[in-house]
Amino acid sequence: MRRRAFLTLAAAGLVSTRLAQAQSRRVSVSDVLHSAVRAFIQPGYERLRQDAELMAAAADRLCATPSQAAFEQAQARFRSLVVAWSRIEIVRFGPVLEDNRADRMFFFPDRRGIGLRQIQTVLSEKDKTAASAESLATKSVALQGLGALEYLLFGTGAESLATGDGFRCRFAAAVCRRIEATATELAEEWDKPDGIAMRFAEPAPRHADFRNEEESLRALLGVLINGAEMIDDVRLRPFMGPDAAGAKPKLAPWWRSGMTGESIAAAFDGMEQIVDVTEIALLLPPDRALAVRSVMFEFANARRAIRKLSMPMPQAATDFHERQTLQYLLIVTKSLRRLFTNDLAGGLGLSAGFSPLDGD
Repeated sequence: MRRRAFLTLAAAGLVSTRLAQAQSRRVSVSDVLHSAVRAFIQPGYERLRQDAELMAAAADRLCATPSQAAFEQAQARFRSLVVAWSRIEIVRFGPVLEDNRADRMFFFPDRRGIGLRQIQTVLSEKDKTAASAESLATKSVALQGLGALEYLLFGTGAESLATGDGFRCRFAAAVCRRIEATATELAEEWDKPDGIAMRFAEPAPRHADFRNEEESLRALLGVLINGAEMIDDVRLRPFMGPDAAGAKPKLAPWWRSGMTGESIAAAFDGMEQIVDVTEIALLLPPDRALAVRSVMFEFANARRAIRKLSMPMPQAATDFHERQTLQYLLIVTKSLRRLFTNDLAGGLGLSAGFSPLDGD
């Protein structure tokens, strides 16, 4: 306990020192916006593209030479891909909202089980059109993304991939190519010299989406605010239910692959990186500037809570003692929502107009 207290105090001193040093410098809104693009958004989408490419290659190897080792390697590549997506998924504006890209990457929540039924139908009927990336592109978004791939690699019958289930593997490989195509589109859109990155970081009245710095800054703050709301309202609460007896672990994202906790941790990491690399706190007035210390403490609290769990997050919701840690995580998430809205957005005069998960 004393060691934990010491570490907490040390962290407080480090944050305070960094803030004091930072306050001696000045940043502009333009600096913040350019940093968001160059240090977070573009690298995030590029990592997603690279991991999608590696995933597709692993699936090809598995199909060409089925084995337990190749199967496990494909599963490992999937887990890395989920982390890459979860870090950048919090960006809910721009190209990801065009052409159904967000749903093509991850169709969730699927409250009616539409995606699962479609996947099972393809497998039972051995629909050849789903085993081709080209024809799969014309089908439901629920068949083209990470949710479908998770079922194929971790769902009922997935072990047959290690022993040569040719159709299931070709289906999985086609899904991988669709994921790679979508990830590539996202990376390329953000890398265009005269595209979304320029319009966001250098807003102007001639742009239809970002006409001034306030609109760009509002979109960036929306990533933080709506990111916390997504974790709270869409990722955690639905599977937690009202109590341990009423928990529904199969409503959790990534429950089949055991990646629920890792994906939520990655989303927190993404938000923390945005606050860090953009130095957005330097735009705040003096009476709000130290609020970032509370933000960073809450990120640390979220990490500790997730690491404290002794079982997968969906199962933890059904256990009376483990559930307390998840309830604490909800408290932390709600605190972050308040800090983002009241202290960051409010301190910049932008608190009005944000609505849950609307990408504003």
